[in-house]
Amino acid sequence: MKKSILKKQLDHLNKNNHFRFHMPGHKGSGNDFDIFTYDTTEIPGADNLHDPKGVIAEVQEKCAKVYGSEETAILVNGSTTGIQSAILGACSPGEQLIVSANCHRSVFGALALGRIKGVFITPEFDEVMGFAKEVSLDSVKEAIIKYPQSRGMILTNPTYYGTTSDVKAIGEFLHGLGKFLIVDEAHGAHLHFNKELPLDAIAAEADVSIQSTHKILGSLTQSSLIHFQGSRINRQQVKFFLSLLQSSSPSYPLMISVEEAVDQACEKGTEIFKIIIDAHEDFSKNQSPNAPISLYKGHDSDSGYDQSKWLFHTRGISGDLIEEILLKTYRIQCELSGNDHVLAMTGIGTTQSDIDALTGAIDDLNKKILSGELKDHAIIASPDLPTEKLIAGALKTEVPLWKGIYDEKEKCPLAEANGRLAGDFIIPYPPGIPVLLPGSRINKEMIAGLSHLMDNGIIIVGINKNRELLLLEEKGVINDA
Repeated sequence: MKKSILKKQLDHLNKNNHFRFHMPGHKGSGNDFDIFTYDTTEIPGADNLHDPKGVIAEVQEKCAKVYGSEETAILVNGSTTGIQSAILGACSPGEQLIVSANCHRSVFGALALGRIKGVFITPEFDEVMGFAKEVSLDSVKEAIIKYPQSRGMILTNPTYYGTTSDVKAIGEFLHGLGKFLIVDEAHGAHLHFNKELPLDAIAAEADVSIQSTHKILGSLTQSSLIHFQGSRINRQQVKFFLSLLQSSSPSYPLMISVEEAVDQACEKGTEIFKIIIDAHEDFSKNQSPNAPISLYKGHDSDSGYDQSKWLFHTRGISGDLIEEILLKTYRIQCELSGNDHVLAMTGIGTTQSDIDALTGAIDDLNKKILSGELKDHAIIASPDLPTEKLIAGALKTEVPLWKGIYDEKEKCPLAEANGRLAGDFIIPYPPGIPVLLPGSRINKEMIAGLSHLMDNGIIIVGINKNRELLLLEEKGVINDA
């Protein structure tokens, strides 16, 4: 039979033999072990992830000691399972949870599953590039004043783009009121291993943090860790939901890869991330202020910027085009691109030669653009995209989120959706933050803004190529579009 997935992966790797500036963090250079050999089940001596008493318990204790948490558990269904279990274990149906609007969609899934009320905070935005930066302490304080019954908060830190919030200050404020802080630290499993990187969530005294050890560190995709400390959240309740949501057949290769990744980070992490940080600072310092492709330096705050992320701002030329040229001409595959940016993600598998290839390619492309050599390519000016305006204050629903997910839906053109309730998550990429939830009321400004984004090549998850979306069926709907 035709081996479609395997053949596609092998063809891609053999054809490109590229420098990997995308997830996972091992970059294809992890430990060489035969996955099929180690793919077993809970036979005697292998222990049981859902009731660890032997070797798995020992590894989890080792990981807790490394990260400085009171308790750690391995996850084999990704950080999604950890995030959802933490929320479901910390909040009861009907309770309120403060949520940073730039959260992963797994958070919305947990809110719906647990029938929990989300109190959404809009993060600060980068005015030039239009994506979410930090969640300010003042915005958390405002949310608490307005919703004093909130049980606690879930915060995304660091973001996909490497920006960070002051986790320690936010945690101290919430803890002073007897409330908890959960940190979605999916992109931060590496922070602990170099002091020049932003402070990790456990060091900042968060109650629970969830980390994808595969994004920047070297484990296999879908493997993660969840860390606990303190008594503000019922750990046993969180573990109960972990046992419900995780596979009853946990992958031993995934668990092995987590231990290997943490061991590798302990042995080499400080040195490897020092190389990456120094190179990031050197390139940023030495680049011309007029460079068409410039390296994003982060924002002015005490919480810092995660320099494992190399986010390039493109001016006068499409980031999508730059990503395409980087792959075709320089054999460099980046994580993603958009109208005015390209994201290159480093990781523990990144080498000095990888960095040299990337910086050399960017320098070369800047010269070609300035000299006019790329003048025949699609040169565009960054349009004034209304993403920030759409997101600010938009995450409201007129029916509970769980009801909006379960209710009957119908397909409708976006242009005819004025006054209707969205039946799906509507998420522009970038920045990847929902602007509408199931049950959100759509207005003319929202339709115009989403249309403008799509006119400028922005992908909108939840709206198909015919510009149709799902709406909740409502009796007596009058469309005044």
